[in-house]
Amino acid sequence: MYCSYFLTSFGSGIVYATDKGIIKVEIPDLSMNEAALNTVQSEFEPSEMTMHAARLLQRYFSGESTDFTGIPVQLEGMTPFRQKVLEVTRKLAFGEICSYGQMAVLCGSPSAARAVGGALASNPVPLIIPCHRVVASDGRLTGFSAPGGESTKMALLKMEGVEFKGMLVDKKQLVLHRISNR
Repeated sequence: MYCSYFLTSFGSGIVYATDKGIIKVEIPDLSMNEAALNTVQSEFEPSEMTMHAARLLQRYFSGESTDFTGIPVQLEGMTPFRQKVLEVTRKLAFGEICSYGQMAVLCGSPSAARAVGGALASNPVPLIIPCHRVVASDGRLTGFSAPGGESTKMALLKMEGVEFKGMLVDKKQLVLHRISNR
């Protein structure tokens, strides 16, 4: 197992990997007013893969449009449906959003929007697989399992230039057509 830290203005995060790919990403809590530096020390050494992912995550948190698609991830132990949801979600680019229902259609199960939500809640590698870019069909954020929950989800989306009307994502930004053509 390997591990690398990345620093952001919100605090520090950690990337874990095996030789096969990234297995876990811990992001800082963007809902906090002050940056909280992670003081946990890891027994694991960094690898080229974790250092590369950490550099990309640091660039992302500095507001740079970042593409994580070249980073290998490990999703072993998940059901085929959950793996499919995470693979399709990975196609969402910086600043693109879609709904849980649209994601269910893309995954071949049009009536499985709730199951899509469950799959996204189990995402071990947030940002690398951008589960924060999936919202309710009416623009609500409806949960985020990373620290800070929906506040962090909103902060990430705003950082990517997604527009809000109050607490709702502006629905005209949904991008089903672009994802299905990738």
